[in-house]
Order: sequence, then C-alpha cells, then structure tokens
Amino acid sequence: MDYKGPTHDDLVNIRALNRYFLRAISGTDIDTFGELAERRLTDSQLAHLASAPFLLFSFREQDSDYWQRLLSDDPQLELIDSAALPSEKVRHLQVAGLGFLWQLSRRNPYVSRVVSGAPASWCELLTGSTLAKLFDRAATRGDLLCPRFAGEDSIWRRLLDSGVHAKRSLRRTSHHCALQALLTRGQRVHSEVISVAACGTQNPARRHAFRATDSFGVTKV
Repeated sequence: MDYKGPTHDDLVNIRALNRYFLRAISGTDIDTFGELAERRLTDSQLAHLASAPFLLFSFREQDSDYWQRLLSDDPQLELIDSAALPSEKVRHLQVAGLGFLWQLSRRNPYVSRVVSGAPASWCELLTGSTLAKLFDRAATRGDLLCPRFAGEDSIWRRLLDSGVHAKRSLRRTSHHCALQALLTRGQRVHSEVISVAACGTQNPARRHAFRATDSFGVTKV
C-alpha cells in the first residue's frame, strides 16, 4: 500500500502553527514547558525551529482515556472542572491546531499521524466528532496543550541547539532525528511508552511507514 505524503500546504501550515506555538509560550512561567519556555530565541532561531516537519506541540494524542471522557456525550464533571482556562494565545493555538488536525485526519490520516505522533484510534475519535463539538469541549482546556517529547530532555536539547543552527544541514539532521524518534518511540503517557510505528524491522507496515516518510526528508531504514 502506498501512502501519500504531506502537501506543500500541509507543511506551510505546520510551520505556521509551530511559529505560533513558540511565540505563545516564549517567556511563559508555565512549568510544563520547562527549558523551551525559558529560552529566548531570536526571530531567525524561531523560524529555524518552526521549520521542523512535525508539530512541536502535543494535544495529548496518546491519552485515550482523556479524549474519551472529553468527547463523551456525558463528560465527567471532574474532567470539565479540574483545569484552568488557557491563555488567549494558547486558546487560539488550540483552535487552529485542532482544526488543522481534524481536517487533515479526514483527508490524509496517515500524514496526520506522522506529524502529530497520534495513533489511528485518536484520528478516528477526532474525525468522529463535529468541529463545533471539538472546539467546545477541547479548545478551552488549560490542561490540553503540552510540548512534544515531554520528558525527553535529550531531544529538546538537540532541537534547541543544532535544531536552530544557522547551517541548514545541521538543522535538518536535528529535525529528522526528532521525527524518527516520534515515529519509532512515540510519546510517554502515564509513564508508558506507546509506539507510533511498528517495532520489528521485518514488519511490512513499518517498511511502508518509513518509505512514506521520505516526503519529510527522513532516511529510509
């Protein structure tokens, strides 16, 4: 089976969302964003980091329990009442980011999974909701947005070092290594590593996945 890679417009939107994310959290005192929030990146460094071919932020795509409750027809009060409202910038980003992934999951769920690290079940849950319901339930959640690779300090150190370097080849290497990590290791949720891509090198699904990621500039395995 062949997988269609991202379109030019997809990559343009990913870069735009990444830039907005980096500006939205720059200098924030939210502990969740750690070193990323503390770094004062120049405009050129922001542009370099934002050019990564995946979303630098996460909507807790691997946390199926959270999303099942959030989009339930009878959401639990504990979930609804427990989180503070996000800042205006973060709220705007959540609306734009969720809208982008909702339409991308409908048009090309494979690319949606690659750029967000999401499992197929999350994409199906997202597209099973109306856009209005999605925004109503999720866009104002203060506990929804977090940096991708949360807890993966080594990945972020590289992204904030060579990933913002003036030399394009160094940036690309850093970004592609992070994308490989996203595809092969997935995200840690509740201390559990959930793989986004297949683990075995002989697995046909994994070979197809890495063949398709050539559209992002990732080396085949």
